[in-house]
Amino acid sequence: MSFLSNARDKAIEFFFQRNDFFKQFGEIQNVDIDSQENQANITILLHGETEPTLLCAHYCFEDTDEGTLIVINKVDSPRVMINEIAAWWFKDHSIKKALPKGTGLFAKILF
Repeated sequence: MSFLSNARDKAIEFFFQRNDFFKQFGEIQNVDIDSQENQANITILLHGETEPTLLCAHYCFEDTDEGTLIVINKVDSPRVMINEIAAWWFKDHSIKKALPKGTGLFAKILF
């Protein structure tokens, strides 16, 4: 992995680890980025659970007048109930967060 792709993946990993949407459901234990598929594999220990759960968040980038957004438009899980709830919610919603100034340009150059 090149230095630039490693830096890009670390920036996306940081975004997911600090994302309030996921953190409200539990403690994020690990994030693995697959930049070829634009997905983040998130291991999360959900509140009240004793075993971690895997979530696969699909993301893309969107340019706006205010800058570049990272957009999460789908989340999958091998746990049927979580997968069904996520499919139902993401059918009508997405998660959009602005990237810090300059990061959007960096992401577009690398993608």
